[in-house]
Amino acid sequence: MKILIVGCGAVGSVIASELVKDREIDEVKCADVDLQKAKQLTHGLKNASACQVNAGNIDDLVKVAKGVSVVVNATLPKFNLNIMDAALKSGAHYLDMASGIDPEPYESLELEMNKQFDQNDKWKDAGLTALLGGGISPGTTNVLAAHAADRLDRVYEIRIRHGYRVLEKPSQKISTWCPEISWACSVKPIVFENGKFRKVSPFGGEEVYTFPDPVGPCTLVYMLFAHEEVVSLPRFIGKGLKYVDIKTDCDPVQKAIYQLGLVDTKPIQVKGVKVVPRDVLLRLVPKTPSMEELAEMFKTGILGNDVFIFTVDVRGEKAGEKMNHIIYVKGPTLSQIQKKVPGASCDSYSTGTSAAIFTEMLGKKEIKNRGAFPPECLETKARETFIAKLSEKDLEVCERVERLLT
Repeated sequence: MKILIVGCGAVGSVIASELVKDREIDEVKCADVDLQKAKQLTHGLKNASACQVNAGNIDDLVKVAKGVSVVVNATLPKFNLNIMDAALKSGAHYLDMASGIDPEPYESLELEMNKQFDQNDKWKDAGLTALLGGGISPGTTNVLAAHAADRLDRVYEIRIRHGYRVLEKPSQKISTWCPEISWACSVKPIVFENGKFRKVSPFGGEEVYTFPDPVGPCTLVYMLFAHEEVVSLPRFIGKGLKYVDIKTDCDPVQKAIYQLGLVDTKPIQVKGVKVVPRDVLLRLVPKTPSMEELAEMFKTGILGNDVFIFTVDVRGEKAGEKMNHIIYVKGPTLSQIQKKVPGASCDSYSTGTSAAIFTEMLGKKEIKNRGAFPPECLETKARETFIAKLSEKDLEVCERVERLLT
């Protein structure tokens, strides 16, 4: 079995590092527009090869995808349709981690996701699977939401919560994720409420949410950008679902950057010159370090140490009683991650590991569904297999059921 990974950034690096451990995978092809970046990733990885590819060129993609079982899209969402097309033409399954958070061109997350969902029949007819949104969130969160929903007769609300706890403060601010997304996305977040999507203000909706130890209470807010779960869960979960939202811990630096207008895409005049604030921000944000650089930063104390918990809180009814079915996934600390995948961050490890599990399941035909769909649509057995595999990677999954008395 051969796997192609398009994009050798933070997440693509973790995916490759995990896949090469699987004895059933003969080759992991790591492709990037920057060939040197791909070579740097594959150096020292058994059964990994590097190649150059322009994700904006379908013919180029088809060439590198020839003979592979699964194409993993670990680059920007603006290349989704191109990479999907190339995978389909190559007879390979497909996986990505996000559907539409690139600012330009962009109309709405719902529309961007529909462009992929609308390809369902083509993929089904080809006997192939395009799994859309297969990281940690979206991805693992979708699986957990469906798992909880299966245990309820009616589902009314799904609330997804990301919690982080700093155990040792970093000595400086480092960008460990794609800057175009983590720092400079200008797409407003949304909530689903009573059959409609409603835009909300980034960093609004502040609340204190108590996670299990070691994270504990966190101040959470709406994310900087719209998230896929809010669009897909109402469409595929059903059971009377009326409300979906997602919140994360509040990063004061990111909040200040947003409030200062530095993610705006409308040009402004500066000393007689038109400049786009977002372009300036992206020029100033340091490039995401390689895994080797991040590993060294951890050793020298620059990265510090932290831990995360993602919670999916599903509220509904069972046998006429109101119930909350709460499932959370707790990750290892950053220091523990360094022993597993040196140079990974909490975000890249959780996202890349989840994606690697989905990829292995696609390649080994453990996912039977065919078509283009998000992870909540996986058959029950596949979801249970995925959850079991998370634990093998030290992504601990726990659940709690609360019966409401009123």
